[in-house]
Amino acid sequence: MVTMRKILLIILLSAVAVAGNAQLLWKVTGGNTCKPSYLFGTIHLESAQYIDSVPGLRDAIANVDVIYGEVLKDSLTSESTVMKMAKDLIAPADSTIDKLLTKEEYELVDSVVKSYMMGLIGLDRLSKLKPLAVTTQLTMLQMQKHFPKQQGYKNGLDVGIQSEGQMLGKHIDGLETVEMQIKMLFGTPLELQALELVNFCRKDKDIVDYSDKLCAAYHAHDLAAIEKIFVDDEDEELQEQMERLAYKRNRQWMDKITMTLPVQSVLVAVGAAHLVGEQGLIKLLRDRGYTVEPVF
Repeated sequence: MVTMRKILLIILLSAVAVAGNAQLLWKVTGGNTCKPSYLFGTIHLESAQYIDSVPGLRDAIANVDVIYGEVLKDSLTSESTVMKMAKDLIAPADSTIDKLLTKEEYELVDSVVKSYMMGLIGLDRLSKLKPLAVTTQLTMLQMQKHFPKQQGYKNGLDVGIQSEGQMLGKHIDGLETVEMQIKMLFGTPLELQALELVNFCRKDKDIVDYSDKLCAAYHAHDLAAIEKIFVDDEDEELQEQMERLAYKRNRQWMDKITMTLPVQSVLVAVGAAHLVGEQGLIKLLRDRGYTVEPVF
């Protein structure tokens, strides 16, 4: 069984020759493009300062007409969105974590939570949350060591790209809504979420090296390594999750992207996992007759 860890990292990166794919920024030309457009693979925990670490990215932001993120940055901080997210993270009263886990499982998860929270908070303080909300929080805490400059959502790379474009007078928009993302992430059965939370905690120590390698691949701009992690792994469950969390969304996004290309140039800045594989945005655009090349 694939660990919840890989699934969550698809989200965080949401995630081809080695030399050609060792890049995060790609130029889209040919087909019916009115002028060059771009794809950029983000990782959602990186800070906005990382823009300067990617050659050509600031120029791409300045030269395009439109910037698409996965969601529009302002929608994530609206009062209605915050209230909806808070509601959707809470489990039904008859399906809280203490009711979904055995005593042994509860003690295991509680010990891992306390290790991340320096003993200040235990699972009892989080028991009303859906299991995936707890798993996501633990993943974020573990990954933050790789992103010391990240200081919250407003300082993130995805928001930074949209904000810089907005200051330059670019039109910014989201490829999907926050409501769509919430449904996608937290709509799975609670029993499955609980099982994945327990599996995450059982393998917590074993996946630290995995997380180190993944973050190193991103900071090396090595999409080939990212592809090897998520696409070349033949685990059936992982590929099912890639279909749900990345590929299906890619196909839905393509209509909006390709409708824009003939009339405006666009920078599509989405998780790096969305760029790779046979159903990645790079391949999907090439299949429609566009030329997609790395920007070095």
